[in-house]
Amino acid sequence: MAKGIRERELKDLMIQWSLPLGWSFTEGRALSRKTTQTIVPSDLRDALVRLNPGVIDGFDVDAVVENIAAIVNDVDGSLVRANERVLNLLRGRKEFRGDDGVWHALKIIDFEHPAANSLVVSDEVTITVPGKTSRRFDLVYWVNGLSLVVVEVKSPTSKSGWTDAARQINDVYAAEYPWFFTPNVFAVASDGLKLRFGAAGAPVNLWQPFRSTDDEKLSGQGDVRRSVELLLNPVTVLDMLDNFALFDTSGGGADKKYLPRYPQMEAAHLIHERVLKGGTKGLIWHHQGSGKTLLMVFAAALLLTDTRTDSPTIILLSDRAQLVRQTSGVFTSAMGDACFHQPGTSRELRSLLTGDVRGVISTTVHKFADAGENLSARGNIIVLVDEAHRTQSSQSNSLAGQMRAALPNAKFFGMTGTPVRNLATDTFTLFGEERDPDRVLHRYSVSRSLLDEATVPVMLDSHPVDFELADQALQAEFDQFADDYDLDDPDREALSRKFGRLTSVFANPDRIHAVCQDIVDHYLAGAYRNGLKAQVVAFNRELAVAYTDRINKLLAGHEASRVLAGIGKHERITAEVNISVSDAKDEDPAMRAYQLSETEEEEQKRRFLTPDDPLCFLVVTAKLMTGFDAPNEGTLYLDRPLKAHTLFQTITRPNRTWVSPTGFVKTIGVVVDYIGLAGEVQRAVVDPTSEGGSRGGGFVTDLSELVAEFRTAFARVEDLLVDVDGLDLTAHGYASLRAINTFLDADPDAAEAFTKDYRFLARLYPLINTDKRVAKYQDGFGLFGSVYRTLLKGSSDEERKERLGELGPLVLEIINAHVHSFSVVASPDEALVLDAQGIAALKDLLALVRPKTGKDDGGDRTPPSAAAILDQIKGALEKGVEPGSAKYTALAERIKQLRDRIVRNAQDALEFLAEALRVARAIVDAEKHPDEAVVVLDDDHVGVLSRLIKDRAQGGLTVTEGSLAEEIDLVVTRTLARSWDNADARNRGARRATAEVFRRYALKPVGEPYDSTVAYIEAHYLVD
Repeated sequence: MAKGIRERELKDLMIQWSLPLGWSFTEGRALSRKTTQTIVPSDLRDALVRLNPGVIDGFDVDAVVENIAAIVNDVDGSLVRANERVLNLLRGRKEFRGDDGVWHALKIIDFEHPAANSLVVSDEVTITVPGKTSRRFDLVYWVNGLSLVVVEVKSPTSKSGWTDAARQINDVYAAEYPWFFTPNVFAVASDGLKLRFGAAGAPVNLWQPFRSTDDEKLSGQGDVRRSVELLLNPVTVLDMLDNFALFDTSGGGADKKYLPRYPQMEAAHLIHERVLKGGTKGLIWHHQGSGKTLLMVFAAALLLTDTRTDSPTIILLSDRAQLVRQTSGVFTSAMGDACFHQPGTSRELRSLLTGDVRGVISTTVHKFADAGENLSARGNIIVLVDEAHRTQSSQSNSLAGQMRAALPNAKFFGMTGTPVRNLATDTFTLFGEERDPDRVLHRYSVSRSLLDEATVPVMLDSHPVDFELADQALQAEFDQFADDYDLDDPDREALSRKFGRLTSVFANPDRIHAVCQDIVDHYLAGAYRNGLKAQVVAFNRELAVAYTDRINKLLAGHEASRVLAGIGKHERITAEVNISVSDAKDEDPAMRAYQLSETEEEEQKRRFLTPDDPLCFLVVTAKLMTGFDAPNEGTLYLDRPLKAHTLFQTITRPNRTWVSPTGFVKTIGVVVDYIGLAGEVQRAVVDPTSEGGSRGGGFVTDLSELVAEFRTAFARVEDLLVDVDGLDLTAHGYASLRAINTFLDADPDAAEAFTKDYRFLARLYPLINTDKRVAKYQDGFGLFGSVYRTLLKGSSDEERKERLGELGPLVLEIINAHVHSFSVVASPDEALVLDAQGIAALKDLLALVRPKTGKDDGGDRTPPSAAAILDQIKGALEKGVEPGSAKYTALAERIKQLRDRIVRNAQDALEFLAEALRVARAIVDAEKHPDEAVVVLDDDHVGVLSRLIKDRAQGGLTVTEGSLAEEIDLVVTRTLARSWDNADARNRGARRATAEVFRRYALKPVGEPYDSTVAYIEAHYLVD
């Protein structure tokens, strides 16, 4: 998009792109309508005459036009209800009384032949009413004189974005002139860089892009143009009106209008087409959180309204009925209560099917138990299975097998985000047709979902719980106990089995306290401040209750109360438990107190979904881990071992998009892992159709990756400010602030770069601020924040509004939120690599340390083994230091450990390099302090690292001439040879040179082994 493009130019482009689609252009001021009219009467009149030959002759056409206009202008009740009435009118579901007194259905729009309609796009369309401010719509797309689409645009180079355009439609146009939007199918907002569509009046976070899963990934103007070509095609607009704009106005909650995401629309049509062509099955694989339950509703509605399907029975099947219950109002609103059935028992289900009932049946697979064979032999029974990987098996004695025996000629379509292919279950074979690529009828991938912002990435934050087990003392105490009670061997074995299980470890009161304390600290430091809520997954029901009690006690404690008072949103927040409790006679009496009725559970979920409600934690074991759509869930605390698809579905709970009432945009979901499920997560996200075992498309990232990004950005800011005289990042005072501001005021480019990097740091910080690895950046980040605030004060009001809007409620007080449980271990430095970038970095490292083959360096010298050379260093130490001294013992032990290390792979190589750097630094330190240790190397003590790496590496690690280690030692040589004004300047120069070396080897200049490299170099030349 050209720089400086105006809104006028963007509107002209959208009109230009629309004309080849079948629209004709008429200026808004040239339309045959008064500015007070919501329709174009002449176009509507002509359409009625043209589309109803032989019928319209018996009508006063002008009276019909006036009748339709009156319905359009009637907004009694909500806009959603008025919109539903008008769209049903346009779909031909209202009859008109002719001059002969007979009622006739009149066609207002021709859905079968879109080109038979009057298709007009207009710009600058004005609407006015006496006593109201006139408003002007940027673009309106008219079909037969009815305003089906309204478009608002913003300039690509203005500070306003598409969200501002959407809010203008919602808060101004639809609020002030709702009757103009009663025929509206959808509204469109664009800033030339992005285009989004949504129901007028719907929250901005529900507005979606419209693309095609067949297209390459596009961005900018190319993406906007493609969206116009797809979404504003008359075929799409009328298809959306006729088949996909659904409503829930049946009562029991707020009125809702549902519009499809483009993958839902594509998949629903594929299901519909397959049924019409006689197909019997199909697999829909859509990423978790992308709306599969609503897809089932769209597909069912499409099938029910098509006369070619011969009044089918659509079974919406899940393993939990409440997954579909929330959308039951769609069917009752559209087709009445008689269309929708939800049997309460297996007998009721069998009665419906044997009674040949038509419409929608929402049920669970469990109700097909003992249903018998040939319950209904009809072929127009279509079963849409939610979470098709669960409870679906080809075994005849399984619930799914019994269902298929009861419905031998039914058609089965499976919806899943985690298809399974193993010995017990093969989702692809069960639901997929061989002719479909990879047996998948439609695929909506992780990467597409993230690109569309339909879901957010998930960060895995490892908080393993550390504990020591004194096994010998434990065994001795147990033996003494058994002796005291005269237990024989079988009794001893029985007690060992019962209390030696994993449950005993999880139920340890100290462990419960440690985990719950960490949960509370972590939540109050991050998610709570942004209005997000949390879910806790416990090992079993008893522990779910125990965790709930402990969390509530901690939340009522002094420390939590102090934090809550400082934030000022609630005086007290709470946790509640949600577990499965049966009515069976053998149910544990202690659990009955936690049994929730259906009404109580719905109320609990409502409070959890309400941003201002103090219910902030739901503690569960299995319930609500799947199928519970909670967009405001920001963190899931996982303290239960899980595997495969269950783990996948659980870790995707926080991946829903959400915008808080204060404007905070959720950009990532967090899973805090107390079990250590890193390896299991990698297995859970494997694509079972990929021969290479590809991962989950980058939707799961590790906290360490974000820490590394934070460090890199922080280092960029440090390098930017390297020439600021007398800067001390640990001194967050006026002198440092003034020095930086003076520097940035003199260099606008530097100020812009600083602003960009700080905003990035500020977005990352709430996600990682509880990690100990960023604690050392706390003072520097606080100083940068103060600098940013002073820059903000100097900006124009518009610039300040834009920057504050991006930062949202991220406040600098979170800098002090660094609380960790004593017993909960911080995340390791090594990242859990689950995305393409991480895997590429790992390959770069492998290339660096892979042994060279087939080359002769021309030398006759055979390097001694690692053990031999390290023994020589150890011997040199022994010459001048008493073997019993602490200095000798510590260093000798470290050398021994390095000698014994075996290098098998790239990760081992990285660890070896880091440890070699630390040992090399210790050796240099020993020489620099002769009063504490003897000289063990040459006088210039240069090349320590090269020797350790080149001559002492075990098999699997070979670093040749010009390697990383030698280049690092070259940095030492150059640093020592160069004159520096002061130690700080020398330090900065060495760090820059080291960072350049690391970047040449495709290694990030953050974390290990970079930190150890800098420390090793500093040992050579820094003044003590």
